[in-house]
Amino acid sequence: MQIDWLTVIAQIVNFLILVWLLKRFLYQPVINAMDRREQRIAERLQKAELREQAAGDTTQDYQSKIETLERDRDALMEKAKETAEAERRELLDEARSEVAEKRTHWQRQVAEEKEDFLRSLKHQAAESIQTIARHALADLADAELEERIIQSFIQRLKSLDRESRHAMAAAAESVRITTSFELDSSIRGRLMRAVHEYIGEDIEVVYSESPDLLCGIELTVSGRRLSWTLADYLQELDERMQEQLETTRGTGE
Repeated sequence: MQIDWLTVIAQIVNFLILVWLLKRFLYQPVINAMDRREQRIAERLQKAELREQAAGDTTQDYQSKIETLERDRDALMEKAKETAEAERRELLDEARSEVAEKRTHWQRQVAEEKEDFLRSLKHQAAESIQTIARHALADLADAELEERIIQSFIQRLKSLDRESRHAMAAAAESVRITTSFELDSSIRGRLMRAVHEYIGEDIEVVYSESPDLLCGIELTVSGRRLSWTLADYLQELDERMQEQLETTRGTGE
């Protein structure tokens, strides 16, 4: 079999021309289109990566802000709790102080009212006792009782110490003797002799009467006083009643 080299060469040339034409007008545009598509896909992927990175940064920023807000919230909550606790303690202290002040005021008021009541009771009791005693002694007063009063007074005058006698004698030239009843001349003489004997011989004696003495006799000289009266005993009774009331009050408290 004889090979037609011319035909072979022509076919090779045609094939090369076909390959060039395919590459020039078919493969190259397809390749270019594929390159451009691949580039666009790469650009899109890059943009997506950038957006994803930006989203990640934003997410991280948001997360950081959330954590900061949570920390601030916890700090604010803790501060609010501390403030509320401080205000609660302050209100409790104020309430306790107010209650204590009111209690003290109430106790003081009760004590004052109690003291006023006891004082009034004491005065009323003393006045009642004195009134009853005055009436009873006025009914019992007679010459014998008056004689006993004079004797008791002279005994007291006799019992004066030397210093008191000298002081009375040097104080004035006269003494006053006051009684709750009328003195006859004999009793006045006895009293004058007792004054001269126990105080001084040259002292003048002046007599007067006063129902306020309540069955008694009183000697006064320049502010000094010597007496025997039932009022003195009532005063002693009043003092004892006061001491008893004070003792009772102290026990009650």
